[in-house]
Amino acid sequence: MDDAITSAPRPKEPERKFRKSKFSLLLSSNVIVWAIFAVSLMDIKGFSMNHIPIPHVAQKLAVSGIVYNEKSPSAIISKQVYGIGDVVDGYTISRITRTEVEFEKNGKKLIRQTR
Repeated sequence: MDDAITSAPRPKEPERKFRKSKFSLLLSSNVIVWAIFAVSLMDIKGFSMNHIPIPHVAQKLAVSGIVYNEKSPSAIISKQVYGIGDVVDGYTISRITRTEVEFEKNGKKLIRQTR
């Protein structure tokens, strides 16, 4: 006679449902709070896709001074005097105020302030 030891089959372990730990909940809530804070600092009202910063703008667009009068404002850029409509390094000057010059190229606007 065979004296085989038979064991009862093991019961299946219950499937574990994913439970977030308190730490991960705290971490995700902090990320959300900081994201909301960052968005609140942005000037969303004045945001426009035409005012996206253009990376690696040449130093040729450094505004060193502005001579302002309402009829014909001028900007001093790279030791040269330019007015509205003039082209500097492929950018057209579209507006000059007392403190900044607005350039435009391919429908994108770039605003540079005096140094």
